[in-house]
Amino acid sequence: MSNVIRLTLATWSARISLLFVIAIIAVAAVGPYTSPYAYDEISGLPFGPISAQHWLGTDYLGRDAFSRFLCGGQTLLTIAIVATSLAYCIGVPLGIFSGLRRGRLDVVLIAASDIVYALPPAIFLLVLLASTGPSLTTVILGIVFLHVPRIFRIVRLITIDISQNEYVEAAFVRGESWAAICFRDILPNILPPVFADFGVRLCGSIILYASLSYLGLGLPPPAADWGMMISENRVGITISPWLAAGPALAIAVFSVAVNVLADNFARSVGRSQRHAHG
Repeated sequence: MSNVIRLTLATWSARISLLFVIAIIAVAAVGPYTSPYAYDEISGLPFGPISAQHWLGTDYLGRDAFSRFLCGGQTLLTIAIVATSLAYCIGVPLGIFSGLRRGRLDVVLIAASDIVYALPPAIFLLVLLASTGPSLTTVILGIVFLHVPRIFRIVRLITIDISQNEYVEAAFVRGESWAAICFRDILPNILPPVFADFGVRLCGSIILYASLSYLGLGLPPPAADWGMMISENRVGITISPWLAAGPALAIAVFSVAVNVLADNFARSVGRSQRHAHG
């Protein structure tokens, strides 16, 4: 594992990305407890300038924008990480099982994934929330529902390719259990593409929730949320552009940094496995 980490952080881009990821997660985790003002406290005039008391100025109601920024990332990152992780917990086992067993269940799962895959993610979530009412639990389940078919299809194709190798066929001939073959022969070999895909899915979860929050379907006001902050302060974008630019930049930087890290980690796992087999 130490060799994989060393290979992952071998480039400057990966090291800088790791610093950004740690910094933004730290802001999201610790920010609500270190903010100079309460997230809903009116402490100045609307769209006040940057000052020693207000490091990002004040928003459209006169609340401290820096305090709201510190409090606004926790929900977004938590929902994105939880939803993406749950999707992989469902999609990876389904993909491995379907790729190994095939048969009628495989046909049914492929057909179901095709239907879900054709749904526009944002429109699906908007319809879902319009019919059930705004709820963070519904948002998480909706994102999981959208991610699982995509993860399933990737893992299934990789599993089919791996199952054609001689060492997997030999394991079946020896009469080894399905669980042993899955965990020892299949799962380690699908990790590199799965890790690379995880970064893409996590970014997708972040963008989906931020979009819903921007449209007012995330946390209810006056809660602080990065997506909501962009929406709330768009009317003053020419007066105080940093009010929207701050949370937007945090979302963009975190998304890019996670993608870079996930891609480097996937490559490192692949190289480490090739060296071990070599």
